[in-house]
Amino acid sequence: MKIEKVLNNNMVLTYNTEGKEIILKGKAIGFGKKKGDEVDHKLVERVFIQNDKRDARHFEEYFAKLPQEYWEISEQTADYAKNEFGMQLDSRIILTICDHIAGAVDRYKEGIILRNAMLWEGKRFYPSEFKVGQYAVDLIRRRLNISMEEDEAMFLAFHFVYGQNKRQETDNLELITGIIRDIVDIVEAAYQVKLNTETWDYRRFVTHIRFFAQRMLQNKQYESTDDEWYQLLKNKYRKSYNCIVKIADYIHDRYYYEMDREEMMYLMIHIEKVTRELT
Repeated sequence: MKIEKVLNNNMVLTYNTEGKEIILKGKAIGFGKKKGDEVDHKLVERVFIQNDKRDARHFEEYFAKLPQEYWEISEQTADYAKNEFGMQLDSRIILTICDHIAGAVDRYKEGIILRNAMLWEGKRFYPSEFKVGQYAVDLIRRRLNISMEEDEAMFLAFHFVYGQNKRQETDNLELITGIIRDIVDIVEAAYQVKLNTETWDYRRFVTHIRFFAQRMLQNKQYESTDDEWYQLLKNKYRKSYNCIVKIADYIHDRYYYEMDREEMMYLMIHIEKVTRELT
């Protein structure tokens, strides 16, 4: 197996026997290497299969540039979930956690600490996943010297909840896809832009909508507990807030579901990010 491209010292891009692009990760697997060199299979620790060239490009432009510490924390957390609790997880959970850590670290550095309205229920109904989230937060504290609240541990925990809950999403796939499409349409109409589907901000946005749709279909509603941050973001991101109001009206009229302030706040942040370079 020959290296197609060296992404960094610890990642290389190559092709598997089916001709699909794959990312191989391992300590020093790309060090001193160049295109055409043979892969040292003894160094391979993780394999990430790319669904298409767009996936590979995202990986190269975003994930390959994240600090090594984020990767190590994500991998150790995924291994902990599997070894301690027997969770059956796809390898891409590491990408999800790595991406979440990057976003959370940025938020904490900006002084934005979000409260999790699902904290109490999550700790009660998903204790194993919450312990995994706590494990990740502890690693972040020790490795990055950033102390995060247990609210963040619960945010991380839900990635593992959904990572094991693919069947329910499959059963509601058509409905969830429709919700995603409609919300994206509302955002594009409000901003009079076409969202760039090839950015990671867009992917995070769509992932958040999908998780929201799953909760909505389970009729899970949570009382908002963070009015101060909601008001702050509402005033800071006026255009995103106006867009959120339209989305909330759509959700209420179509699905008879009342979006709480917590959910509106998170969506505001995602909308602000996904539109910031287009307006």
